[in-house]
Amino acid sequence: MNKKISSAAADTLRQLDIHLNPVWQLGRNAILAWTPVKGGIKALVVPVRELLRHLSVQPDLLHGSRYTEEPRFSELCYNVGIEPIELTFSLRIGPQDNAVPWQTVEGIIRRYSISETLYRGVLLFDIVGFSKLTSIQQIGQLNSLEYCINAAHRRMQDWGMPVELARSTTGDGFYVWNRSVGAVAEISLLILLLMVLAENELDRSQDRHGLVPLLRSAFSVGRHYAYYQIEGLSPRGYDYIVGDVTITLARLMQKVAPGQILVGAFERPIRDGGEMVSTPGFVAQADKYVQKLIGREFSGFSISEVSLVLTGSREQGYDRYLIDDKHGQEHVAYNAAARLYRGGRVPILLGLSPS
Repeated sequence: MNKKISSAAADTLRQLDIHLNPVWQLGRNAILAWTPVKGGIKALVVPVRELLRHLSVQPDLLHGSRYTEEPRFSELCYNVGIEPIELTFSLRIGPQDNAVPWQTVEGIIRRYSISETLYRGVLLFDIVGFSKLTSIQQIGQLNSLEYCINAAHRRMQDWGMPVELARSTTGDGFYVWNRSVGAVAEISLLILLLMVLAENELDRSQDRHGLVPLLRSAFSVGRHYAYYQIEGLSPRGYDYIVGDVTITLARLMQKVAPGQILVGAFERPIRDGGEMVSTPGFVAQADKYVQKLIGREFSGFSISEVSLVLTGSREQGYDRYLIDDKHGQEHVAYNAAARLYRGGRVPILLGLSPS
């Protein structure tokens, strides 16, 4: 349970934000690491261009949190050749009473930093034929898709499957990810994909004015960098991601047919320090998890049966696509399909079966 922060501590955290903003220099610099000291913090502030050059010899430099204990903090300062700065204010950091947890300070520090995540699930929704729509239809279809995302988010919260949802627009769709990390967080995101598509399908069945989109979608797991874009002269309060996983999804989307769901080829540990699992194993785990939806209410009816599979089979081979991008790199994707039954109602079919 998160510790409640006193009004005095909250005011001090706002002062920390004010101290960090000039050090950040409108995005020229980033905070690589910080550590608490009596009456404040020490921060290792590095020009972003120099920081990115260091990544070629220290590829793990941006992994994990920016909070660092001694002597690791001093080691980082030595490795990048920069003296830390000290910010002094009346802020006690730690687990003691009347102190602020380091995780709370970290939340502010990260707005002025860049971080790398090795494994994160990300969705990409794309509206088919978006550029050919009228401006009214474009607004209507984007609004409809965003509503479906919000409705799925709320539904999963009500079901006790919370997703800490984040998104960024692509213009004709959205990247969507779970700010929580781990295999369960990614499985939850995959379930959210099904709920978004199911909601959209129900809306499409009643659409008479072209205001509900025909979607194509993709899911993958991979590494990425996160940073905070500027709003006004300060970082926004939410992050933006870019990296291998978003690039992979954009490449997959070049081959996704209307109504289709593609899942990228990836490997990730099924739990921290555990064995690696590939896409087929991950989807099989997700299908077991998705059985928790049975008995849940969806659009006025109880879910009686649900399934999520990769088409094809382990014995005969799963249906796969090889996608070459303009840089000569090859991306592998699997075709996914799902069925959602609601009592005696016509089932909601998601995805496509290859011809």
